[in-house]
Amino acid sequence: MADTADPLDALQAIRLPAVPASSLWEQMAVAMLAGVITAIIIQLALAFRNRKKDEALEQSFILAINDMENLPDDERLAAQASLIRRYVNVVAGDGAARKQGEDWLEELDNLFKTEFFRKGGGRVLLDDLYSRQPPFKSAELGTALCELLQGRRS
Repeated sequence: MADTADPLDALQAIRLPAVPASSLWEQMAVAMLAGVITAIIIQLALAFRNRKKDEALEQSFILAINDMENLPDDERLAAQASLIRRYVNVVAGDGAARKQGEDWLEELDNLFKTEFFRKGGGRVLLDDLYSRQPPFKSAELGTALCELLQGRRS
C-alpha cells in the first residue's frame, strides 16, 4: 500500500539562531557613537560648503577692487571705502558695518586679524577719506585690501 502521509509533516520548523543578549548600556553606547559620527560628518560638510561660499565672496570683492583701477584717486578711495563697508556688512553684519571712527578701524583690524587699519596704511579710510588734503594714492590701498581678502580666503 502506498504511504499517504504528507512528507511536509516530517519537516521541522525553521528557527533563527538566538540573538546574543546585550545590555541597555551597550545599545545606548552604540547609538551615541552613531550620533557623534553623524554630527562630525554634518559639521565637515557644512564647513566645506561655507568655505567654498566664502572663497567666492572674497573673490568677487577682489575683482570689484581691481575694477576700480581706472578711477581717479579720490573717487577710487571713496569707492574702496564703500566696498569695504559692504564687505563687512556681508561678513560681520549691519552693526559692525555701521561703526564709525576708531571703532570702525578696530572692527576692520579684528575682522582681518591685523593692525593695518589702526596703525598702517588702512588708516586712510578714517583720516583721508573726507580731508581736503591732496588725495591719497588709493592704488596702494587697493593692493593691500586684495591681499587682506586673499588672506581671509586661505
